[in-house]
Amino acid sequence: MKKLFLIVLGLISFNANADPTYDATRGALQNNSALCGYGYNPNCSSGSRSTPPPKKIIYHDVKVPSKFGALAFSEKSGHIGGALNQNSKAEAQSAAIKQCEKGSRNAPCKAISWVRNGCIAAASGKLKNQTKVIGGAAEPGLAEQAAITNCKNAGMTECKVLMPEGCSLPQLQ
Repeated sequence: MKKLFLIVLGLISFNANADPTYDATRGALQNNSALCGYGYNPNCSSGSRSTPPPKKIIYHDVKVPSKFGALAFSEKSGHIGGALNQNSKAEAQSAAIKQCEKGSRNAPCKAISWVRNGCIAAASGKLKNQTKVIGGAAEPGLAEQAAITNCKNAGMTECKVLMPEGCSLPQLQ
């Protein structure tokens, strides 16, 4: 009988400490946010192991030399010349003038437009019954339209593309 009494007393003492509103999923360990990284905390927002933050990408400056292009025109002969992918503005203009003078039987040519890391084109139009040439520089695909726009903005009529777009763009080696 004493044994039975001790067993009943032991069971009653266990029940006396139990909280009927206690939720095992909200205990001290389950509320510890430090355990979220291990995936043991069911109360974490993701419910699974947390993912580390994304790694930062470090970009290094890459030095790519600029490339230049230019157009030259001879009013005397009406010839136009161009140069692309030169290392400086002066080199591009000089090469364009040489190209122009080659085809214009050495009539004097002068540089009319240049571009750095972009594209260039030329348009011709009439101004006071004289044909004039003007250049236009822009990003790829837009240089011819820039030349036509420059022609119209200069007050010329009958503007048309004289030299199609050519590009001088830097390239990694």
